Amino acid sequence: WYQRRVREGMVLMSPEYESYCVNEFTAEIYILQHPNNSKIKIGFEATVFIENIRQKVLITHMEKEITTGQKAKVRLKFLQYPDLVGEGSKLFLRNGRTKAMGTVSEVTKIPTQIIVTEDDVIN
Repeated sequence: WYQRRVREGMVLMSPEYESYCVNEFTAEIYILQHPNNSKIKIGFEATVFIENIRQKVLITHMEKEITTGQKAKVRLKFLQYPDLVGEGSKLFLRNGRTKAMGTVSEVTKIPTQIIVTEDDVIN
């Protein structure tokens, strides 16, 4: 039964802990490498690595278009499912030869409700 509900990277918490799932977050990123000096724009997709999270994200908003050696504040949206991200978390972005690093500066919290059923209780 647990194989349908538990996936790699999930976090186990006490029901008293005020938990939030994040679907979108803002990060300050610095582009380490981007080929051909082309610009990274809104709509760019990459894989983000934040602590135990490895998931595809989409840039939905950014201050300016950027390339290698530049930094900007960007809004990122998870493409698969919401995840637990905290402000101040370090991140790494990767798409092919494009690589960037940064810090989560703001999160859009989605309140979650923990529902425990009899099937969830392990004896």
